[in-house]
Amino acid sequence: MKKMHRVRDILTGALAMALVFALASPAGAALAGKTIQVLTGVDIYVDGVEMKPTDANGKPVDTFVYNGTTYVPLRAVSQYLGKAVSYDGKNQRVYIGEAPGMKQYLLTVCPPYQTSSVEMPATLEMGGKKYANVMKCIHGQMDATALFNLNGQYKTLSFDMGHEDGGDSWGEGQVDIYLDGELAFSADMSWDELPKHFEVDIHNALQMKIVLNGGSHAIADIQVY
Repeated sequence: MKKMHRVRDILTGALAMALVFALASPAGAALAGKTIQVLTGVDIYVDGVEMKPTDANGKPVDTFVYNGTTYVPLRAVSQYLGKAVSYDGKNQRVYIGEAPGMKQYLLTVCPPYQTSSVEMPATLEMGGKKYANVMKCIHGQMDATALFNLNGQYKTLSFDMGHEDGGDSWGEGQVDIYLDGELAFSADMSWDELPKHFEVDIHNALQMKIVLNGGSHAIADIQVY
């Protein structure tokens, strides 16, 4: 049974209360609080699958109806659609997908749906520099594979490749990138080279497979745009 509740629709910097349909206010105007009466208990489905919206901390949040309009947490909808959400508090703007000066890290906005012998540590060092957003082989393995559903949303993949500091000092490392089943990029390097930066055209690709060969080599700072 639907229940009447009083809800304060204040947009916070963390976007926990951001809504798909915001109450209109002039551009650049200061945000203001407003008390409203709403109907809760609305179920939302995306392509036939029920969406269970949560906030940035994974806690469930309500959807509701106000004056005949359904309000849904913006972050939850964007995540179901594979888009990142960011908030520009200075200019009071919400960005879905790309934002000016914003970096989109592959492992955050489009994590792999299947992996084999892949490790994704928080950070590692290559060439004396600390990197984040890392993908490498599990220790003791010589190759790793990760599959990504890009859904044609991205144009370019960029990353740095190198040998992990303190890793086995022998052999070469190699990365192969397949787009929709076809080899689109391949690069290799020896253990004593400094990290190298690469950019790969992934325009319109639906599926991407990344294959890493060489147990102590890794790719890091993996971005898409």
